[in-house]
Amino acid sequence: MTTKLFTPLFAALALIVAGCSESTTREDVADARADLQEEQNDVAQAEADAQADIAAQQDDVDAARVEANKPVLDADDQADASQEAADEKQDVAEAQADANKEINDEKQDVAEAQQDLQKTEQELQQTQARDAFAQQAQQQIALADQKLEQLEQREDNADDAAQQAAEDQIEKIKAQRDRVDQALDDMNGAELAQWQDHQRNVQLAVSELDRMLQEVQ
Repeated sequence: MTTKLFTPLFAALALIVAGCSESTTREDVADARADLQEEQNDVAQAEADAQADIAAQQDDVDAARVEANKPVLDADDQADASQEAADEKQDVAEAQADANKEINDEKQDVAEAQQDLQKTEQELQQTQARDAFAQQAQQQIALADQKLEQLEQREDNADDAAQQAAEDQIEKIKAQRDRVDQALDDMNGAELAQWQDHQRNVQLAVSELDRMLQEVQ
């Protein structure tokens, strides 16, 4: 007699427990998109800060120029005013350079965030494709569990010869069902980018299980 291992409840639990070790969700994409928006906001803020800083420095330049052009200044004061005007111009140039660097750094962050968003969106597509395929395989496992339960019930009511034939059939289906489950575990446990490398093994195992189930009378 075979040991009764499969029931609809266990099959349902198998579907719930079976999971994927590496997944990307819509929330991950939303987070990546939010990060990109934040980096874009930082660029806009850096540009606004730069404009305000340069405008303030330019006001100082204008004030220094007015002071240097006053006719009442003596020679020393004139020299000091001219030097101050030159210093203010230098401050403007430095402020512009600093602003350009800050803006370029922020734009680089935006580019990296865009790349991260694109990568996350691709990973979401891979996750959805893998999970949809895995669900189909799990459905085949659940069908096998149902068939096995039917065979076990039939085995209990059979005579010795038919009982042995049913037991042999049950053991073969169980073994193939386990192969599908193992192939599915290997696929789910693989890195997301490599899940398709295991897809063929699952397909072959599922096809053989389906063939066996079709032979069940």
